[in-house]
Amino acid sequence: MPTDVLDISLLIRLIEENPEWRALVRRAVLSDDLLELPELFRRLSDHMEALAESHRRSEERLNRLEASIQELVEAQRRTEESVRALAEAQKRAEERLDRLEEAQRRSEERLDRLEAVVQELVEAQRRTDESIRALMEAQRRTEESVRALAEAQKRAEERLDRLEAVVQALAEAQRRTDEKVDLLGQKVDRLAIEVNNLRRTVGATIEEEAEDWVFYLLEEKGYQILEEPRQVRMDGEIDVAMPAARDGQVIWAVVEAKTRLSRREIEDWANRIRSEGFRRRLAQYGVPGPYLVYIYGLRVDAACDAAARRFGIGLITGRGERVPPGPLLPSAETDGGEEN
Repeated sequence: MPTDVLDISLLIRLIEENPEWRALVRRAVLSDDLLELPELFRRLSDHMEALAESHRRSEERLNRLEASIQELVEAQRRTEESVRALAEAQKRAEERLDRLEEAQRRSEERLDRLEAVVQELVEAQRRTDESIRALMEAQRRTEESVRALAEAQKRAEERLDRLEAVVQALAEAQRRTDEKVDLLGQKVDRLAIEVNNLRRTVGATIEEEAEDWVFYLLEEKGYQILEEPRQVRMDGEIDVAMPAARDGQVIWAVVEAKTRLSRREIEDWANRIRSEGFRRRLAQYGVPGPYLVYIYGLRVDAACDAAARRFGIGLITGRGERVPPGPLLPSAETDGGEEN
């Protein structure tokens, strides 16, 4: 065998022949703690995944993780002791190699390679230290995350409690609102009844006032009232119809009464009373004409006077006759009429 090249098989044989070397190398290279490190990482990963699934078991898993880290710390301590023991063995090996003069050069080469191996072990140990530090930092961040998650959970529960209280208050307020709405609906219904009654009362009062004024005006114009005023209930109701006679001629005063009178209503009343069909139906209801046409308004728009004059309709307000009626409107069977 050449003496200038270090045979790895010789190194292996030397290690096998020296149990102390073999134990030191095995501990340094194939440490049980280092072999257990992947399993520890896997367990840590399992703990991290289980954290999201169950908060209740998180503390127990963190305790196991702390125990694992403690084991890693102990493994590091044993590794350092192994390295120190390996250095001591190296020292003893150098002494022994000095005594082996025939293999001195090869021993030096072997030692160089052995130093390289030791350097690799040192580098591996350095990386192991860094991994452990990274693991400890990750554990610290995990603990912080767990604490933050617990705090967030606590705040969420507090907000949920407040929200439940607010919802309960809103439900109670809604119930009271519903009760008030029901009560208001009852009041609105009663008010609608009262308004309808008031409308009927006001309507009857306006019609009565219209009757009184027409009665008075006809007498002022020299007419004799032949009958009490009456309403004609037909398609297009007549509020006041009153027969009167003057100079042997019988006429019918017909009156439309409105609470608020506008130009449009005067126009509508004029179109109705001028309709041949409408006057024919009036005759069928006992109001044959000819007709002295009036309209009464409790409140009268400014344009009503001109509209009344335009259509020949007498305009009466609460103060009396504002516009006198035009010529008599003939009965449906006649083609003309005479002046009032």
